Amino acid sequence: MTHFPLSPPQRLVHALHDADPTRRRQSTRRVFDVRGPLDLKAFGRAVDGLVRRHEPLRTVYPSGTRQVVEAAAHQVLRVVSERHPRTAFDLEHGPLLSITVQPLGPDHHEISFCVHLLAADGWSLEVLFDDLGALYVAERLGVPPALPHLRIQYVDWASWHARRVSAERRAEVARWWRRALDGYPSPRRRSPTAAPEEGRRRAVTLDSSAMSEIRTLANSYGHTAFTLLAAACAITLTCPDHHDRLLLGLAVANRDHVAVERVLGFYVTLTVLPVDLRGDPPFSELMRRVAGATAAVYAHRELSFPDIAYDHATSPGRRASTPVQMPVIFAHHPPSTVGTLSLDGCDVVELPVFDTAKFALTIRAQDTADGACDIWAEYDPCLHSDNDIDTLLATYTAVLASVVTGADPRVSALRSRTDA
Repeated sequence: MTHFPLSPPQRLVHALHDADPTRRRQSTRRVFDVRGPLDLKAFGRAVDGLVRRHEPLRTVYPSGTRQVVEAAAHQVLRVVSERHPRTAFDLEHGPLLSITVQPLGPDHHEISFCVHLLAADGWSLEVLFDDLGALYVAERLGVPPALPHLRIQYVDWASWHARRVSAERRAEVARWWRRALDGYPSPRRRSPTAAPEEGRRRAVTLDSSAMSEIRTLANSYGHTAFTLLAAACAITLTCPDHHDRLLLGLAVANRDHVAVERVLGFYVTLTVLPVDLRGDPPFSELMRRVAGATAAVYAHRELSFPDIAYDHATSPGRRASTPVQMPVIFAHHPPSTVGTLSLDGCDVVELPVFDTAKFALTIRAQDTADGACDIWAEYDPCLHSDNDIDTLLATYTAVLASVVTGADPRVSALRSRTDA
């Protein structure tokens, strides 16, 4: 086994995990209904090959500063007779991936994947499913898998990242964030829920026609759909109190190099996007501000949100035990970026399973293959009621419907329309 320091993104996730009484929230669960002649032995060998291929699937974390890559593959696959409840993750001993196969009948199975963020971020899930599918085909046919050799592993990227972010660069970025966040709300301390409930998720769908109008409007001003959706989200979140400054949580992928595109791990920097609504700007001006702020944040992404220089609001000595609460997180996912399981000779359909909220509230816009977009609100019901979330989603869709009218409404007009 080999020891390595944690990367800054890993340190944040480790701190969030330690602050979570359930030890489950910093993970992702995906469940699939599989019909057809599933070869369980070949599938088991494919899973073993997947764990051997990707070091994060056999890495453990004996402390919040150190990770250990183990040579032996963890046993992650179980065949069960009934669906099991999610179990807590043990970072010190692993494994950080759990796969269960439940036979439901002849040529009918349910396969559940549960993976901790330290082993696989959102981007990694597409890689995980693609590689597992290729390994399964190879095991069924008795041939080598059609997968390229991985020239690097996650710890190689972490080492490069540490060398790249010098003390001087950290200080420079910290100074920039102090200036950028001057006048914005101070972060709140995140208190672990005394009696954690399961997370919940509610959604509305923007049809392909509505999304076409959104993309057309954004493009007409030289912006992306993300910029328009994020600007509308900021208006939505400030409708109740009419605040003129807002921080949106943002996840930056950090997959800038081709070499890490097919490597599992947690690369994401969780940061914030300052949105300035002062002066009651027209929506086109708000989009310009959001686009500029997004580019600036991306250029200063070396520090995650809890590490950003908020000296007036946080004490460095308290960060590990009482991390600050992330603001409402906004994410936009183009089609086919979340990955899906494919098993040779079988029909695979993903089941709508959701039972944990990583953060207090996440607004996620997921584009679909037919041009529509599902707007998901993932939330902790201890902090947000179902009615509040329904109101928020209705307000968001009303704001989006208003901005595509072509009249370039001001922020105040958009708020008043939703109030009506």
